[in-house]
Amino acid sequence: MERKNLLKVLLLSTVIVLSSCKKDSPTPTDPVDPVALADCNEVVGGTSLMDECGVCQQAYIYNVVTHDVTFLDDTSGVVAGNNEMLVMPDSPSSSYWSNVSMPAEFSFTADGYNTVSYGGQTTRLDMASEMMSAIASTGTTADALMGMFAHEAGGMDFEDADLNASSKQIKSKTAAYSTSGVQMAIHSSFDSWFIDYANNVAPIIGVIPVVDASAGSAGMSGTRELNAKGMEYDQIAAKSLIGALCLDQVVNGYLSDSKIGDAVDNVTRDPNEDNNATAMEHHWDEGFGYVYGKFGPDNVSGDLDSDGLLGKYLNKYPEWNTIVFDAFKKGREAIVENCSKVRDEQAQIIKETLSMVIAKRAQVYLDEAADNDDLSPDYFHALSEGYGFILSLQFTYTSTGYAYFTNAEVNDMLAILEAGNGFWDRSDDELRAMADQIQAVTGLE
Repeated sequence: MERKNLLKVLLLSTVIVLSSCKKDSPTPTDPVDPVALADCNEVVGGTSLMDECGVCQQAYIYNVVTHDVTFLDDTSGVVAGNNEMLVMPDSPSSSYWSNVSMPAEFSFTADGYNTVSYGGQTTRLDMASEMMSAIASTGTTADALMGMFAHEAGGMDFEDADLNASSKQIKSKTAAYSTSGVQMAIHSSFDSWFIDYANNVAPIIGVIPVVDASAGSAGMSGTRELNAKGMEYDQIAAKSLIGALCLDQVVNGYLSDSKIGDAVDNVTRDPNEDNNATAMEHHWDEGFGYVYGKFGPDNVSGDLDSDGLLGKYLNKYPEWNTIVFDAFKKGREAIVENCSKVRDEQAQIIKETLSMVIAKRAQVYLDEAADNDDLSPDYFHALSEGYGFILSLQFTYTSTGYAYFTNAEVNDMLAILEAGNGFWDRSDDELRAMADQIQAVTGLE
């Protein structure tokens, strides 16, 4: 009997609990009060919106007769009066809303002037082109190569008279944003390459019978001109300049905060200075010039067909090429519109994408060298290109603000490649291990 009563009590308690829960819970048709959210001006239920430039924009009443503007925290219940119109923050008719457009071309004007100029960059790329040709020619002297590298106005270093008249030079801009010790070491490397080429490689070019390259002796491997360690100097110098000159000037120089940050003048224009561009605009254009400047002035479409340095290798990756060119265009437009948020976003895209080109090419050439027949001309060629791109890794720029590899890490890799008889002694496993290391650090496929 007691057991039955206990069951009745338990059942009754369950019914009471369930009934209580049902009364406290809203039915599917019960209205639920929405949680009011604050807008970007911290107004609960407000209508302000953040535009692309990171500015919180309000709705406003505009008087079409007096042109008076009355900003609104909230538009609830607001009715425009006579001669007035209500303008929402992101309305096409808003005078304040900013969405930076993508220009069709890299072309910008102010007060009737074409403000884009990057003549100094074109000059240095032309100088580099002549220098690369000289590091593959017989009869070239070390002094001639050093003169091209550290040219002074009026020096007779180039075949092009305009280059000789120029005050521009390559050397001072190479590794310019590194510590003085690192820059001096890289300059010394170039000088040592020039001397070894002139003294030991150039004299054997075109000699009959052909002087074949061998471990410890400079000579020819097919059409490749090698030093005693199997290094092809025009390839090493060119690929090193891709990072130490072009990439460094773009990512660590002209697109840095010191050149395009908010403290840089973006107001003053002088028709007699930098094509009437502001300082910030001109710095951006100079960064553009180290990628696209070989074309010459007014490269409005981003043509890279004539380039032999950074632009040449960017052009091998159409998707990255489009990303970089679009970012240069949109970032420049953002500067025109004083939109620092978009400017900085586009600068970061350029820095990271160009850095991926460097890392990818270093990996590709190491793998190519490992895949080639042992000690074939293509092996030495690929590994020489890889050497230069590895040197360039220290100038890359990632999302963390640091390079993929430090100067010390790069030097360790280069020391491995040069150990013993240099390229003659390298195994496929060594090269693939180095390529895998680069892939692991960069995350590239």
